[in-house]
Amino acid sequence: MPDPVHRLGPEHAQAAFRPETPPALTVAPGETVVFETSSDPIEALFDAGERWLDVHDVTALNVVTGPVAITGVEPGDAVAVEILAVEPGAWGWSASVPGFGPVSDRLQPLLRRLPIRDGHIELSPRLRVEVAPMVGCLGLAPARGKTSTLAPPAPWGGNYDLVQARPGSTLLFPAQVPGGLFSLGDLHAAMGANEGTSVAIECPGSATVRFGVRKGLRLATPRIETADRLTTVGLQPRGRFLDARQQALGAMWDILLVEAGCTPEEAYGLLSAAVDVELGGPAGMVVLASVPRSLLPALV
Repeated sequence: MPDPVHRLGPEHAQAAFRPETPPALTVAPGETVVFETSSDPIEALFDAGERWLDVHDVTALNVVTGPVAITGVEPGDAVAVEILAVEPGAWGWSASVPGFGPVSDRLQPLLRRLPIRDGHIELSPRLRVEVAPMVGCLGLAPARGKTSTLAPPAPWGGNYDLVQARPGSTLLFPAQVPGGLFSLGDLHAAMGANEGTSVAIECPGSATVRFGVRKGLRLATPRIETADRLTTVGLQPRGRFLDARQQALGAMWDILLVEAGCTPEEAYGLLSAAVDVELGGPAGMVVLASVPRSLLPALV
């Protein structure tokens, strides 16, 4: 029999990742959860009309639904989050807030609701783009304190804004507390890599994920797996991009030697010839390093 599918509604919205928040749901590895996200924060801005800038709170927009506890997960394990589907609602939204984002000073403050029809987002009467849904903010609870749903992202979770967090990808996060306590939110109907305006085409909707656990897999930062690529994440919330780049490549080096069985010379050759390095999301110093899985026979 297939594992059951659970649903978690927007009434379980949270404004941060916290270890003391009781789980809204407990599941076993292999089970699937449909997370519905809340549109209340953005609806409040639309309801304010021309006063939306006076009432907006950017730190409250990225609410996440959760948390979900996964049985058997302990600190020192990795929680595997397989993204099965992301379903935008009937509309998305875009905003330009003065002082927020690289080009916000080049146009007037802007808040728009954008129709989503027939698999496309209508940016204007003459311009539309194809829906390419993904999850902006996701992850686990910290061991103590709280992790922001806006910035900076942390190794266990936060606002990564990675286009790789889409259906077909499995993201691995280092568990900090028993059960992991996973939440997600900040769905995007479409976003260019590195979120060039610091705002995507945001949207309410739902995301379906299946949970797994990799016992004893100690990760310093997340890992992303797809059918064709393996990606490591360098993450330096208060450091430099060069530090994040070194961290991502160091994590890839360890995978090539320890898990893929490469010699140091082979690993160096792959890093030189076949590993792509690119920027992650803009909420922190995030760098990705990825390699084709076809070059790693031990991991295929």
